[in-house]
Amino acid sequence: MNKVKLAIIGAGVRGRYTYGEFIKNNNDICEVVAVVESKVGRREKFKEIFNLSEDKVFENIDVFLKKEKMADAVIVCSNDNTHFYIAASALKKGYDVLVEGPVANNLDKLVHLKDLCEKNKDKVFMAAMPFRYSKLFLKIRQIILSKEMGNLININYNSYIGYRKFAHNFVRGNWRLDNDTAPLILTNSCYDLDILEFLTNSQCEKISSFGKLNHFMRENLQLDMSELCIRCSKEKECPYCAQKIYIADDEMSHALHINPTKENINNILKEGQYGQCVYSCDNNVSDNLISILKFKNNITATLNISAFTKKENRNFTLMFTHGEIYADLQDNTIIIKKFINEEEVVIKLDKDNFEEQLIKDFINQVENRNLDDLKSSAISTINSHVTGFACEFANVSETVVDIDQFWSESCEMTKKIEKLLF
Repeated sequence: MNKVKLAIIGAGVRGRYTYGEFIKNNNDICEVVAVVESKVGRREKFKEIFNLSEDKVFENIDVFLKKEKMADAVIVCSNDNTHFYIAASALKKGYDVLVEGPVANNLDKLVHLKDLCEKNKDKVFMAAMPFRYSKLFLKIRQIILSKEMGNLININYNSYIGYRKFAHNFVRGNWRLDNDTAPLILTNSCYDLDILEFLTNSQCEKISSFGKLNHFMRENLQLDMSELCIRCSKEKECPYCAQKIYIADDEMSHALHINPTKENINNILKEGQYGQCVYSCDNNVSDNLISILKFKNNITATLNISAFTKKENRNFTLMFTHGEIYADLQDNTIIIKKFINEEEVVIKLDKDNFEEQLIKDFINQVENRNLDDLKSSAISTINSHVTGFACEFANVSETVVDIDQFWSESCEMTKKIEKLLF
């Protein structure tokens, strides 16, 4: 087997630590041959780690795309608002593509995603939907399809972001303004919507949603607080204090600096957005969101997204006609309770790196090109993305949204606008 040559677009946390580490540890099957990254520190560090020559390191995606094709595939893990453009441009250039979710961060782009997939049937075009590779979700889907619990009726699904991750990503960080990226339902939960379709084996028919920004607002900035955490009198009692979040947590500190020494992190926190008080930022993203989904096969679900949990996790309860299942993604545990007896069956699965399984699958597909059997194809994510945008519309308008009607009207409106513009 020849090594699959990969170009990494975006050398941040995902590009450097999720994809980069896998490639570094599996250099018998793949290798990094180019990188595109706008931040000079991350760019230079990536160049050093992967021993790239200067002509394979790019600050700008358009410069990279103008060059002769230099890899078999690209992995797109740049900012959300660039995903669709880079994926489309890379496919046109002849690259296979793995793109992070959300694949499209607005409806205009999503309307064109199906056409993009149809035009590139000869390419491996995959979306990073890692839960499809999780042992826990695969086991639950197997139980659902076996009908051993009867028919699935309802799913109560909780997506707990965790207070530290929410403060970093959605208050101080790159996802704090939904008009610059996408609504919370997509930036945090396009994966959750995707897995709900996967478990129900159906598409969402109607959705309602309620959520808003409750806590991280300037009204909660008290007189004895400072706009910079490093100067604040509430440092010891505030859980959102930047020093507590970044200096004490290796994962969070890597998100700030490619070389996260205490000195480097402190220098960042003395000025700039990541050292700012969570009550003085320019964020507008909801810190809680509850959605009710009705699927076309009459299964219903609730999706509860919250910032206000100690740790990041996903857990959920599935209710069947003959029993219930509780599952916890963090613990990789499934608890089965059948109505017919008092016995509880606990299934403790081995910890699995499902993101690694996704990357392996992509590399295998690039090598072997079984294009009719892409487990996480970009085209298969369109419906769940549409549901995400419909969810945001339902929240803003406080209405129940019919998904098919919403999508039809969105496509028609996009065509009309583009006809006027172009």
